[in-house]
Parts: sequence; structure tokens; C-alpha cells
Amino acid sequence: MSGETPAPGDLVPPPEAPPGGRACVVMLGGRPFAVDVTDTREVVVLAATTAVPGAPPAVLGVMNLRGNVLPVVEARPLLGLPVHARVDRALVVADGDRRAAVVIEGVLGLTALEDVQPPPPGEGALAAGELTVGSAGQATLLDARALLGAMRREWNPGSGG
Repeated sequence: MSGETPAPGDLVPPPEAPPGGRACVVMLGGRPFAVDVTDTREVVVLAATTAVPGAPPAVLGVMNLRGNVLPVVEARPLLGLPVHARVDRALVVADGDRRAAVVIEGVLGLTALEDVQPPPPGEGALAAGELTVGSAGQATLLDARALLGAMRREWNPGSGG
């Protein structure tokens, strides 16, 4: 274009999205993990959680998120990672109507979801692959559906997911 201003009614093309989408990169157990942004809703501050009697250890409690009760879960043990000190942030992940706030140590940012490699052997059923995320190096791409299913099985081992 030669510096002309588009006329009213002219369509301006939207900025191009990366062909493979985007992923939110977070820290869990001192390692970077990524979740497809289509499976994430937001990052929340865990101001107050309410314990749930009889809940498995992976369920830290529930929180009120704008009038909705949301389980707050600890995914690090399911990923074979150590649990460090309690943290005050969580990534809300979703699979349809199922949602949970997964505690995280921090947010590294967004990255293009491209050139995803198969997960290394032994990474587990929760890993969908590996991708390179700039200065953070390699990040494990988590399968949000599998993660939420594993959390559900923790709560009710006979449910099958």
C-alpha cells in the first residue's frame, strides 16, 4: 500500500495466526510445560481456597471464580514432579464443561504451537509432545483432556475418567 487510508467499508485482513496455533507456557516443578490456548481459559490468583473433606491429595480445594465453583488441583505429582512450596497462581484449563484451576509456579508466556515432536519415552500419558520455547528450551506439551481425566480418576478411581 502507498500510505493510503482504507475507505470505510474496506476490509482490513486480521493479523495472521500461527498455522499451528499458540500455547501458554508455564512452570511446573521447575520445568516448562505448555498447554494449547484452546484448552486454557485464564491465569488466576489463588486468593482463597476452601478445603473439601474427603478429597484426594491432588485436590487442594475449591475456589469461587466469578460465581462458579472451580476445583483447585495439584498436577505436579501426576507428572512425576516434586511439589515445592505452595504457590498463589493457577492456570484454568478446560475440556468442554470440565474445568479446573491447576496450580503453577509461574507463567513464561505464549509460544507458537508448531513443530511439535513426539514426547520422549516415559513422559507419560499426559504429554502430547515436546516443543521448543525460545530461551526456556524444551517444554512438554500437556494434553488438557488427559490431565483433567487423570484428576477426575484421582477423585473417583472407579469412574474411568
